[in-house]
Amino acid sequence: MVDGRVNAMRKTTTLTALVLVLPALVVAQAAIKVGSLTLKDVKTIGEIDTDQIKGQPSRVAWSPDGKELYVQVMDGQFGPTPPAKLTHLVYKVDGGDRREVQGEPEWLTDYWTAKSGQASPDSPAFRIDLKSESRVEQTVSTPMGGALARGGTDPGATGGDAASAAYNRQAVPVHTMNLHGQVVGEYVNSVIVPGQTFGWGPTGSKVIAYSAIKSGRLTVMDESGKRQEFEGTKDTVFPAWSPKADRIAWLEKDGRKKYILKVITIS
Repeated sequence: MVDGRVNAMRKTTTLTALVLVLPALVVAQAAIKVGSLTLKDVKTIGEIDTDQIKGQPSRVAWSPDGKELYVQVMDGQFGPTPPAKLTHLVYKVDGGDRREVQGEPEWLTDYWTAKSGQASPDSPAFRIDLKSESRVEQTVSTPMGGALARGGTDPGATGGDAASAAYNRQAVPVHTMNLHGQVVGEYVNSVIVPGQTFGWGPTGSKVIAYSAIKSGRLTVMDESGKRQEFEGTKDTVFPAWSPKADRIAWLEKDGRKKYILKVITIS
């Protein structure tokens, strides 16, 4: 008789726990409705001065509790060769306090795999198509908008003038990322860097954030292809969704040597 009562109490406790958890799961997994989104509470969290921290940003990610942002700075070029040095920075979202840590957070791999994959965490069909071609381009050394890899000089250019070489027109490989007819990343004479121009939303949100190819504005697209571009944003790189899909962080290029870390709330 006692055992029966204990088992009944256990079942009741389990059912109560499920009832309490299910509403939270429903909220966390609700798909975002693109088209009626508004941005509010745009915050500047901090800045990265590449005169002080040598290199270029290589990752932006949210901690699982949404209270911190991890920013990785790479001293070197993207590619198969390991960088000479990685700097690991952690920012408090509230207050912007920054500290340098010794390595990547243990949760980074899972976050980055979901953020930078070729397909959405929600559906294999919501997938980025890759196209590679050779194109005659006027190469420049400074990334512009969503075309982040329009960089580098031609070491074989005649004259040895770096300024002239940087603006030569030449046939170069171009790698383009396409999604629902939109370019969500373009790399000219450079390797593709997953997650640099885009970031998938967490499971259930069914969205992607990316840098518009011409304006560099932060843009959100859903799995139907409906999209919304946000004015007031520019030169966005490494857009990253918070775990609850209620905020987006990104780095905004400010001049040649600075990046501003920003966060917006989406409603």
